[in-house]
Amino acid sequence: MNPINSVKNFLDDKNSKLLIFNNNIYISNYINIKSFDSNKFIVSIDKKEVILNGKNITIKKLTKEEILISGDVENIEFR
Repeated sequence: MNPINSVKNFLDDKNSKLLIFNNNIYISNYINIKSFDSNKFIVSIDKKEVILNGKNITIKKLTKEEILISGDVENIEFR
């Protein structure tokens, strides 16, 4: 596969993504934020809700298409 096409497909993808790295959680193409405090974060993606439970949860970056969350996430639920 052509690397340029791979990058283009990734950038054009409208499906939600959730990536976990170094106490950070990156979510793209979310629908809306349902609830947020320092211990719980609930966001709608596709036809599901993602629930993050933990401590010191903060939003590091927020745009209409992306969220970057940091903190001590203890578990992640998909409903």
